[in-house]
Amino acid sequence: MNLTKAHVKYLEGRLIALLTDAKKCELQNKTEPTFDKLPEADISDMETFLEELQLVLPVIGVDFFRKPQVKPQPTLSLDEPQTKFFLKNSAKGIVATAIEVDGEFVVLAGATGSLNVAPSFNDRNRNQRDQVLESGRAVKLDEKTFRLVQDIGFTSPSAAAVFLFGTSRNGRTDWLVEGENITYGQWSDAKVQAAE
Repeated sequence: MNLTKAHVKYLEGRLIALLTDAKKCELQNKTEPTFDKLPEADISDMETFLEELQLVLPVIGVDFFRKPQVKPQPTLSLDEPQTKFFLKNSAKGIVATAIEVDGEFVVLAGATGSLNVAPSFNDRNRNQRDQVLESGRAVKLDEKTFRLVQDIGFTSPSAAAVFLFGTSRNGRTDWLVEGENITYGQWSDAKVQAAE
């Protein structure tokens, strides 16, 4: 495929729009180029290119463009209802609900987490939390707690628990299946055994 300057301007504008919409990083680029002076066939080719790019980038660990898509369950579905997980620690002010969507562990809006951090809360975790707060996807309630105002996707239940607690955690034991007295780990293991 031969990319011209026009194609690159179109891709730049669309990628910046995707990053802005996902709100997973702080953009340094202050301009918002919109370039739609391509023929319809070229625009279609560029959109296909963007779709492929969004499939490949998460595989290599770049998930800035991915926005968690929480799909509502149809009320009259014969499928198994979506499993919800909850986590609660009253002493730290942590209360959260989460679901799994397309391989992501998504903590739902309204969850509260602790702003306190332990030495095990490394720079990567700290930067992620700072970006979530700076982008407005979470707000500080007071000096000790914050609340998510948007759903936030994580790579695992443990990553979500670390984010909420501000210290190393095992999400497989922290998260419990809503309405049942079993951990995420027990639920996940049972699901794997049932599939064998």
